[in-house]
Amino acid sequence: MTDMPLSARRTHTRERLMDAAIAAFADKGVLASSVEDICERAGFTRGAFYSNFNSKDELCVAVLRRKGEQVLQAATLATDAVPREHIEPASVDGIIRAAVDVFQAGHPADPEWLLTRMDLRLYALRTPSVCEALLSVERQLDELLTQAISAAAERVGARFIIPVDQLLSLLEPQYEALFAQARITGQDSTASAWVEQTTALLRALVVVPDEPA
Repeated sequence: MTDMPLSARRTHTRERLMDAAIAAFADKGVLASSVEDICERAGFTRGAFYSNFNSKDELCVAVLRRKGEQVLQAATLATDAVPREHIEPASVDGIIRAAVDVFQAGHPADPEWLLTRMDLRLYALRTPSVCEALLSVERQLDELLTQAISAAAERVGARFIIPVDQLLSLLEPQYEALFAQARITGQDSTASAWVEQTTALLRALVVVPDEPA
């Protein structure tokens, strides 16, 4: 595809194809979703698909980049909402909740997207071009979340007993595990349970002034 500005019509077509791809990937998985499946869901022909994407892999990359932009924007807004003035140590629980909100903004609890994301991660392990795009998106998000959570802790003079980047590596699998468990057991949402468990985890890993390490 070229870097020329896209017309409104072509942009709309690409958006519909990406939306259809997410629905197909969540329903059937990346490998089982053919170009024909995606086109049928979007209401387009194969010609419309190939005038916008060279391959399904290129579509996967576009999906990841679009979602990356969306979650980065949401996480940035959540980061900006964290109080910037000095906060008394007694308010550390509020800061922990703010850190949870920032993480959640970067990991939306949308069942369709969570299924798609999990399957795209598996697909990326076998597909270098998709893996590169996935890593780029996740690297940017991790950097933003690390900075935001670190800044939130600093505002109350607190610190985590492990590096924040390692902390994120704990939150991510917990988030996906609760989602998978909810799907298996037929629960509607994991959001409230995840917030409760994560708040408790962060509180156990943070040290505030006058507390023992």
